[in-house]
Amino acid sequence: MSTHRFFIDHPIRAKRVKIAVGCCCEICGSILPLEGLEIHALDPGREAMRAGTTPSGEEILVLCFRCHEDVHEFLLPLEEQAWIVGMRDAEKRKKIREILSYVPRSYTPPESDIEEAYREACSSRFRFGV
Repeated sequence: MSTHRFFIDHPIRAKRVKIAVGCCCEICGSILPLEGLEIHALDPGREAMRAGTTPSGEEILVLCFRCHEDVHEFLLPLEEQAWIVGMRDAEKRKKIREILSYVPRSYTPPESDIEEAYREACSSRFRFGV
């Protein structure tokens, strides 16, 4: 799974990562609403992401639209992108790692008779509009 695909599949995590960096572009420092920020993958073809692992935060940047376009247009070297990630303070780094490593508890629905529950709901004394 690509980093881009990961954040499309997990929009709440993407939102929380943007908030973790202070709703701020990590290159120009512009403070923007969440919709004005994008998550940029340093190396989209990375093997670890293809294997379906979760990003750790060390391979992403939160950028405004303009900076994101510039990174791609001017082919900012991977080393410089990694340097920008390395400039994050420890607290932001920790928050992003926590957000991305969160695994929800598995849910097992209670064993119940669906047909019985449906009949009970349909015969409910709490009918609306009656």
